[in-house]
Amino acid sequence: MMLTIEYVPSVLSALETAFPTPPNRAKQQLDKYLALLERQLRLSLLNRSVFARRFDAYDIPLTKLINGSPTVNNKQWRVHEWLGKHGHALVENINKSANNITKEIAVLKPTANLIVKNDNLLKYLQSVTAPELDAYLDTLTQDWQDLIDDYQSHYNSLSVKDRRSQFFTSPVDIPALKRYMTSIVQGATVLNKYQQENSIVHAEYVLRIAQVTNGLLHQKIDKKAFGRTYYEGVSVLSTRKELRMAFLGTSWEYDCKSCSTAWKMSFAVQWHAQKKSRKLDVRQSFTAMTLYLEDKDAFFDAVILEVYNSQPTPEYKATIKEAMTALGFGAKLSMGTWRSDTGEESQSSLFEVFDRDTAVLKRFVKCDLVHKFNAEQQTLNKFIVANFSGDAQWQAEMKAEQQRKKVKQFSSAQKIVWLYQHAETIMMDMVRAEVKKSGNTVLANVHDAVVVRNQIPAKLLAKIELKVQQRTGVGYFKLGETGY
Repeated sequence: MMLTIEYVPSVLSALETAFPTPPNRAKQQLDKYLALLERQLRLSLLNRSVFARRFDAYDIPLTKLINGSPTVNNKQWRVHEWLGKHGHALVENINKSANNITKEIAVLKPTANLIVKNDNLLKYLQSVTAPELDAYLDTLTQDWQDLIDDYQSHYNSLSVKDRRSQFFTSPVDIPALKRYMTSIVQGATVLNKYQQENSIVHAEYVLRIAQVTNGLLHQKIDKKAFGRTYYEGVSVLSTRKELRMAFLGTSWEYDCKSCSTAWKMSFAVQWHAQKKSRKLDVRQSFTAMTLYLEDKDAFFDAVILEVYNSQPTPEYKATIKEAMTALGFGAKLSMGTWRSDTGEESQSSLFEVFDRDTAVLKRFVKCDLVHKFNAEQQTLNKFIVANFSGDAQWQAEMKAEQQRKKVKQFSSAQKIVWLYQHAETIMMDMVRAEVKKSGNTVLANVHDAVVVRNQIPAKLLAKIELKVQQRTGVGYFKLGETGY
């Protein structure tokens, strides 16, 4: 079941009246515009925001809809523009800050001129019988075949060499993926309704791609200047972890534990050595970060007790973990707004972490252990940025990226993210190299984690950890293991 749309007859009548010649030209161009809009609406279902869903709207890059719109009257009008200016718009933008200049994502709500069908896959699948569900998942329709052929057209046009350099391919366990989709339909997951609706759409895209490509997911590599590698379109990064675990089948994930904090602590000895007065040793100077790295459960238990006045629960632990990660990546330990190094007024991302619960956030902000952890992080952040200030290559790369993004300068937090993400890539590249050398297969790369087919033996895992520690100086580098 794919989303489909159609315009009401009055839209075509208005366009044909305005542009009667050449014959059928108005209909041809309107149909092309409809096809463009339909494709964008289908793609938007992959990452539909809560705001858009609330208003039965869709998140779409406005530039693609405007610049890709066909034209009429000897290219004097784009169809999208003419319909909007003359009261026949098919969609209206309810995100007023989004336009063709700001490049923001628009939130487009269908008007009375547009009929939308089949935009809730989960609702449809929950209405069919078990045999009908199995048949649906097994059947690759011509519409899906055409959509995937178009989606994969760039990959298919490349040589074998270019495919290997520009794409990363992950295998898809189709039977396991179908079982996961069935579990969502049956309500046998812990996902909320919004997560279920998003996940089932993502899962179907992966399924249909795999059915076309004989069980393979080709992901276009997108290396960012800040150091991380992302992928365009449907990928192991764009899907929820539960879905990734399902379609990769039996496998093992190895992630760098507390990676950002471990990396920063590798500079603590250098920081301590340059101090004139050394009343405290390195561990005493960074007691909160040391506790976080050596006994994270004890750290979380202490914070949860002060913030929630409760014993730890999985939900509380997940929230505190997200909050500590946010602090590590530059979030302000603050209740109010603050002004960045570049002069922009911002609000701490911690508001969203705590679901805008100001009472809980206030207790988190006042927590002594959190305060100490944050102060230690800030001390090392300043030292690390200063330590790299004389690195000519880094300065040149930063300057080039500033010019590309048209910003005067990056904030201190952005500089730390840049340096950390490059270090993260170096460490995980070493892990991947050792995994491949051992004959294991890398199925997916997820920033500070790698998913492999076979479990890494304990001795080899310890050897890999030691090698990364010795070569990078990150003494706290450790890999966590999760079976898929």
